[in-house]
Amino acid sequence: MTSILTGCVGTVETIDDRPVIHFDAASIISAARDHQIKMLTLSSIPTDVVAISGAVKELQGMQADNDIYSTELEELRHEDSSADEFKDLVGEYLEAENAYIDQTIEALYGGGTSRPSRFSMDTLYSQSNAKVSEFRYEPK
Repeated sequence: MTSILTGCVGTVETIDDRPVIHFDAASIISAARDHQIKMLTLSSIPTDVVAISGAVKELQGMQADNDIYSTELEELRHEDSSADEFKDLVGEYLEAENAYIDQTIEALYGGGTSRPSRFSMDTLYSQSNAKVSEFRYEPK
C-alpha cells in the first residue's frame, strides 16, 4: 500500500541583506593580525639581539603579502557604496602597515632604539576588523 502525500511543504529561506564585498576581508584581516603579532614580538626584542637580516626578510615578506592584497583591492568595484568604503578602509590599513614596516626596517638598520608609532595602524586595524561581519563575501 502506497500513500501519497499531498500538500505544500514550505521552506524558509534566510535572506542575508548585508552588502556584498568581492574580496576575502576575513583572510586579509587575519593575515594582518598575524603580522601585528610578529611585529610586536620583534619590537619587544632589543635591537642588539635581533638578527637584522632575518627580521628584515620577514618584514619584507609581510609587505609582499600586503602588496598582493592591495593590488586585488584596487581592481574591485562594488555596487554598494558602503562596500567600497570598507574596501578603502582595508586598503588604508594595508598602506599604514607597509609604512610602519618601512619605518621599522629603517630603525633596525639605523641601530636606533626608538620604534615607529603603531597608533594609526592599530586604529585602522580595529576599525577594519570591527566591520568584517557587516559584509557578505562573494567572489567576483
